[in-house]
Amino acid sequence: MKLIEQPTVYHQISREPLRERTLSSRPSDCSSYPSSLKRSSPRLPSRLTSSNFVEAIKNIDTFIFDADGVLWLGEAALPGSSRTIDLLLRLKKRVIVLTNNATKSRAAYAKKLTKLGFNAALNKDSLVNPAAVVAEVLSLAGLKKSGKKVYMIGAQGVRDELDEVGIEYFGFGPEPEDKSDGSAFMFDIKLEIQPEDVGAVVVGYEKHFNYHKLMKAANYLQEPDCLFVATNEDETCPGPNPNIVTPDAGPLVAAVRVASGRDPITVGKPNSPAFEYICRRWKIDTERTMMVGDRTNTDVQFGRDHGLKTLLVLSGCHQLEDVRENHELGKHNMVPDYFADSLGALSHGLM
Repeated sequence: MKLIEQPTVYHQISREPLRERTLSSRPSDCSSYPSSLKRSSPRLPSRLTSSNFVEAIKNIDTFIFDADGVLWLGEAALPGSSRTIDLLLRLKKRVIVLTNNATKSRAAYAKKLTKLGFNAALNKDSLVNPAAVVAEVLSLAGLKKSGKKVYMIGAQGVRDELDEVGIEYFGFGPEPEDKSDGSAFMFDIKLEIQPEDVGAVVVGYEKHFNYHKLMKAANYLQEPDCLFVATNEDETCPGPNPNIVTPDAGPLVAAVRVASGRDPITVGKPNSPAFEYICRRWKIDTERTMMVGDRTNTDVQFGRDHGLKTLLVLSGCHQLEDVRENHELGKHNMVPDYFADSLGALSHGLM
């Protein structure tokens, strides 16, 4: 008997909602959504500084911030970022943090914000990350009621959020050491849980990812009713050393996609599940909301595709050269309304 209905899959270029059983068809608390999707941007962005920032945001009520490359870089807060948050809170603006990083839970990120000196108003309840969205998507899909388990390729954050909603999972951490030459494993696989008992495969950033995990994921996904959910598809992570490339979840998701022949439901930016998660928790007016991030293909595209104003800060992944290239190629949903050198630059001399 089929316990979980296979949902309509999100593609990177599609914004069609999941079927009602998985997610609500239209978030009722986001006015102007989805009528204002795909805002065009025929012009290059305007620059914001501390001299024009307050005037530029007078009609903005809600700010949604990316974290890595915007609020902090690695384990250090970016200079002045907490000061700008304080300014916005003083101006009675709502502040939401939406990261594509699922390595930590919302509670862990709240502790990090406190440790880095950010305002206490930025707590767990003001944070959204793919781990929390994955947990909600699976809950709405009926995983807990079905009695099926989740095969998880991911970090501690996904584990913590699944624990919070009571969804069982397995596969966390490194695979047992394989002492063979590996040839036998290529033609036979020992699955600790039978495919018919697995309701979903979740793929995110995983430092223990290897051929064994890839093979297990691909085989579990041969079951038609098994959901394929990805935390995010960022290619790389920003870090303190620009000379080192740090792969994010994207390459891992791509490997499972190719091996299984399945497309995932990707919940992180720029896709709609994260936006719908926000809309179920906060009453926001999309025309009075600004997305602030450091990546054009996640943060800016997320904002544009959901009718938000957009601000690119140049303290992380993408620079003005990337914006100009997107503009020349006609990728207008990756061209922001505004740019700034950094988040801290917007409040310099104002506090």
